[in-house]
Amino acid sequence: MMGAEVYFANGLRKIKPYHHSRLSFAKGRWLDRTLLDVLSDEFRANTKEEYEKGILQKKFQIIRDGAELSVEEVLKGQIRNKDVIRTTSHKHEPPVRQWAKEENSGLGWVAGMKVVHECEDLLVIDKPSGIPIHPTGQYYQNTLVEVLKSHGKTVFPSHRLDKITSGVLILTKNPHMANKIQHQIRQRTMSKIYLARVDGAFPMADTLGSLTPFESPDKTQTVDSAIYTVELKKQFPAAFSPPREAKTKFYPLKYYPKSDETLVACQPITGRTHQIRIHLARLGHPIVNDPFYNLKNSRYPKRLTFMLECHNWNKQANKSPSLSELFEEFLGEAEKLQRSERSALTLEKCPECDASIYPDPTCEELQLFLHAWKYTDDSGSLKFETEIPKWAKSGWT
Repeated sequence: MMGAEVYFANGLRKIKPYHHSRLSFAKGRWLDRTLLDVLSDEFRANTKEEYEKGILQKKFQIIRDGAELSVEEVLKGQIRNKDVIRTTSHKHEPPVRQWAKEENSGLGWVAGMKVVHECEDLLVIDKPSGIPIHPTGQYYQNTLVEVLKSHGKTVFPSHRLDKITSGVLILTKNPHMANKIQHQIRQRTMSKIYLARVDGAFPMADTLGSLTPFESPDKTQTVDSAIYTVELKKQFPAAFSPPREAKTKFYPLKYYPKSDETLVACQPITGRTHQIRIHLARLGHPIVNDPFYNLKNSRYPKRLTFMLECHNWNKQANKSPSLSELFEEFLGEAEKLQRSERSALTLEKCPECDASIYPDPTCEELQLFLHAWKYTDDSGSLKFETEIPKWAKSGWT
């Protein structure tokens, strides 16, 4: 990795495009074939001509016995056993939300993030919203794990927290401890309480406010409905993931009449992806600024309405419209949106790699009013709690 540089603009943490190289050993099925054949046959994102141009520009190289082959040898020669393929790309990382004026480390802080707890095995932080935890997709250096690494902390994530979600994040300093925490989460011996700001007056909510969740059983509401995803990148019927049981408890903490919103405590009993967000939306009280599960904000209202109303798609089998017809509707909805967005957008191209340069997200798009507030294990030996986020404090005296 060469010359990566961080800068800040419009409340975003940005990274200047940089060159990044990856090394991989030649696979058995690649032997006795040219690199150009392998690239154009197995990686169809580009044309054969584009890959040839890439080889001429040394974006794709072969290293044999520690020495780099010439461009001519790469183009005409065949891949041999133990060859190493080096791929160099010009990376454009998306920006993340700037979480601090200065990414300083000191007592109680690391890289501008609040340390909740630190010991020999653990680093627990109050994760800011708008940054992914580990490298994924286009994100690499603009990830929490890599930021911490640049501040001398090599850590392993032990559980999930979405990019746009904030709060308690338990990071471990060795893989053994990561496995231990993950096991506790799987065995459901970890209790988690989240805060969410939702639309409408949640049942039994009042304007007085209390920060003691689940103290009154009659105010506690439990949702028990299956969670699944509909991934349009997959073919039908694989696009519909198997519905998995999910259970969440909710408790109203404070109602805000001016905005008609409620601060709610959420306790997931199971650990399904997005279960709090989906269960709140199914109750008719979606998170105020949820970009996907709040119908006010959703770009895919047809697909979302189906997921909120149909808790188990298996039960749609003999109904009309059929599941395959619905899938075609969802595809059509997504394609129509993509067409209109493409026509409304004139994208600049990177002069170096010809990649399309997309407009930056806003700070608001990188924040969700969902916060992991408290984590406790059954034995009480692990007990972590963050301060309440600003959006949950508003309206309190």
